[in-house]
Amino acid sequence: MRIFIICLLIHLNFFVRAQELQGTIVDIVTGSPIHGATVYVNNSTLGTLTDEKGHFSLSGKIVFPVDVVVSAVSYGTRSIRVNQAGTIAPVKLDLEADELPAVKVLPPLKDGWELYGKDFMENFISYSAFAGQCEILNKKDLVFKMDTEKWILYVSASRPIRIRNKALGYMIHFDLADYTQHYLTREVYFLGYTRFEPMKPRNEKQRLAWESNRKTAFEGSLNHFMRSVYKKNTAEQGFQLNVVVRGTVGEYGERVPLSTDTLDLKDTAVLKKFLFHFAGTLDRSRMNDSMVAALLLGVKKWVDTVPAGIPFLLRQPSKADEPLNPHKFVLEKIPAGTFKVVHYDSSRTNPDDSLDGSLMNSLELVGDDSAETKEKMKQEMREKMKQRHAAKAFDYLYTTPWPVDSFLVKGSENVRLFCKDMIQVMYKNELEEKEYIEHTYRLKSKKAEPSPQTSLLVFKQNKPVDVYANGNFTEQYDLFLEGYWSYEKLDKMLPLDYEP
Repeated sequence: MRIFIICLLIHLNFFVRAQELQGTIVDIVTGSPIHGATVYVNNSTLGTLTDEKGHFSLSGKIVFPVDVVVSAVSYGTRSIRVNQAGTIAPVKLDLEADELPAVKVLPPLKDGWELYGKDFMENFISYSAFAGQCEILNKKDLVFKMDTEKWILYVSASRPIRIRNKALGYMIHFDLADYTQHYLTREVYFLGYTRFEPMKPRNEKQRLAWESNRKTAFEGSLNHFMRSVYKKNTAEQGFQLNVVVRGTVGEYGERVPLSTDTLDLKDTAVLKKFLFHFAGTLDRSRMNDSMVAALLLGVKKWVDTVPAGIPFLLRQPSKADEPLNPHKFVLEKIPAGTFKVVHYDSSRTNPDDSLDGSLMNSLELVGDDSAETKEKMKQEMREKMKQRHAAKAFDYLYTTPWPVDSFLVKGSENVRLFCKDMIQVMYKNELEEKEYIEHTYRLKSKKAEPSPQTSLLVFKQNKPVDVYANGNFTEQYDLFLEGYWSYEKLDKMLPLDYEP
């Protein structure tokens, strides 16, 4: 009986009863019903038109909450969050909103598609093999505007963009709310609402091909991951989760070790050798036999009394008017009678740093022997190093995988995903596609080998997202994607009501 109950809970989400949503669409000023308005559940195949009385009805396997999208000719597009089945309050549509003033003043480009169509396709649909089978049917409805001072491209559409995806067998209707491409920072943002219309296969061969391609698109996708988060079975589905910290250049040396060694706890000679190495990174004028002896006794005491896993920090003490020495050593006991020594140098700002703080202090400069000139030259070199790394940041990966429960908000009724840093998601069951590798590493001299598909989740608003059984999550714009999932766009996008 116990096994049966567990199996029933696991499969419960697949048996969603058909539910109905209905309501009325009216003009916000006159209150008159709007006939022929398009109403659909965002990112799904459920859609309809309003009748003469402005009434609509949607019926199907709906997993709440959903965003119901409403649009009509001469009116703006509106999205309403609906939490349960039944009749919703009348939806009032306003006239189409104007563009933002900064965009409105820019003139439309007559040859916008010829100039920027390729960029738009790659960032909106992608550049995969599946993307090669996607076609925009109403390119003339696209309006391109370029801010040549800031090098920002804006794209809008007078009507929903119609995309025929012959790889997956869907006609996609995309209500584009915003498309902004920053060429200087290489960032792209686009917002909109999606309705899927299944295409009719010509024959059984095409039907099977679409079925196979849809399965390929789903496996390892963001939707697949979110469904596994909801069911708390990410590892079983092939996903590995790690924490990634994005640091500034000033944090690099504190987080990324200069070296790591494993030493024998019982070997006094090894301890002495380590302590002399420690002393060698510091100001030798402040080190004497008594200080070395005190350090040796301190380490021996730590070795004898502290349990495994408790770190021990060695760092040169500084006076109140002196800066802290950038070097520190963290000792940690590990099994089998050994301990690990990790050496950090906080003056390092980049993996390529060769002139760290301690080397700079001991640097001998030829030429003018005056101390003032030497110090001036050293200061100039320091400034050049700062400028060289000023704009750079780094990502530090914690290599130990974390269970999905570590990223779920405790005490919440809903499944809420969050990380104050970033979550690296590796899908171990599939390797990166050829097109992704060629595009990502196109400037590298050495050809990269395919790796497991790896993406980053960045919580831009520093708050959780709610995750639902069908892989939907809210708010979608609070989550920023990097890595492989930023490559998978409308070319592999499936409706939320897709079941593998």
